[in-house]
Amino acid sequence: MNAEPRRPPEILKVEGLKKSFPVRRGFLQRTTGHVRAVDGVTLAIGRGKTLGLVGESGCGKSTLAR
Repeated sequence: MNAEPRRPPEILKVEGLKKSFPVRRGFLQRTTGHVRAVDGVTLAIGRGKTLGLVGESGCGKSTLAR
């Protein structure tokens, strides 16, 4: 009998998270484009679990954590 181990209940679940910021230029600061900070992130954190975000400077770790 191979029963699957029970997973702890999820306390946070994110699916397909996207975040971009406008690029503003010129005297009137008009939006000329967007910078993608996070694109398509999916994760789930179970009760009692720890998640570490590791990556290069400017890769979106702080944006994801917010």
